[in-house]
Amino acid sequence: SGRRLHSLDLVRDEVLAERELQLRHFDGLDAKAGVLIGFAGLLAALAPSRESVLIEIGRLAAVIAAGSALSAFWPRDYPITDVRVLRRHYLYAEEEFTKLRLMDTQVLMIEQARELLSTKATRLKIATASLAAGVLFAAAGFAVQYVGN
Repeated sequence: SGRRLHSLDLVRDEVLAERELQLRHFDGLDAKAGVLIGFAGLLAALAPSRESVLIEIGRLAAVIAAGSALSAFWPRDYPITDVRVLRRHYLYAEEEFTKLRLMDTQVLMIEQARELLSTKATRLKIATASLAAGVLFAAAGFAVQYVGN
């Protein structure tokens, strides 16, 4: 078209910064999932079996929390640039053209990753709520057991 893309570098830098933020968000969600799995596993394994319905409900909620947190690890197909295709098709292209294509591809990947992040976050919210319920039920069961003795 003959028009220079004067702001291409500025927009590309912003797109790359957003992509880096998403990567950190993915890592943060994975770390939280690991912590939730650990606490849920502890509650499920260490809650005493005293024939208390409340404690058993707490244990079940902890198992649900662990399963939900574990499932948050699964959608890990984070979109990445195929550098072999990039080299093969763009090595001799005009720099501005290649920058624009790369930026457009990064924008598409950001949009795809946004859905993955939303799914992970939802699963972690379910895990957190389940673990909280598990702790409350187990604590209530302990209290009932303690007061009953």
